[in-house]
Amino acid sequence: MQNRTLIALVALALSTSACKKKQPVEYVQEGTSQLTGVVNVADPRAAVQMLRGFHELESNAWRWTASKFAVALRPPKDTSGGVKVYAEIVVADAVVDKVGLPTVTVTMDGRALPPLKIVKTGPQRVEWDVPVELLKGDVVTAEFSVDKFLAAGQVEQRELGLIVSVAGLQSSKAAAPAAK
Repeated sequence: MQNRTLIALVALALSTSACKKKQPVEYVQEGTSQLTGVVNVADPRAAVQMLRGFHELESNAWRWTASKFAVALRPPKDTSGGVKVYAEIVVADAVVDKVGLPTVTVTMDGRALPPLKIVKTGPQRVEWDVPVELLKGDVVTAEFSVDKFLAAGQVEQRELGLIVSVAGLQSSKAAAPAAK
């Protein structure tokens, strides 16, 4: 009886996998990481780096976050000129109308960076300088938090903090404008 059940399960698994389109096989070189230094929240491959606090993808481009959200990031190879952690966000009028403009704090592997008071609504980039000593490993966790947000049940069932499209680490050398 157990053998028939096992055979039926194997046959079912084979038949359902045969119906699916073949996906290209991606080979990863041993000893390398698939983690990147920049997380685009619309990229399905980035899901593994969105650790917590992100809601479902909207408009194929952005996600609401809870009041606290975290990403795993690979530090840039060249940290000699400094590194910034940043996020491309939208501060929604609907949230600000109810609770006011938030202050955003980032903690990098347990060390809080200076809080940043948001002064306007709409799309913007927020960034902080990261002490190089926090970037020694292969991966660093950036935990973002906002002090003002819509609690779950206040407007909808989700807790709503910021709208995020990208979060990442960037070498300050790469961010500097080219000399003319």
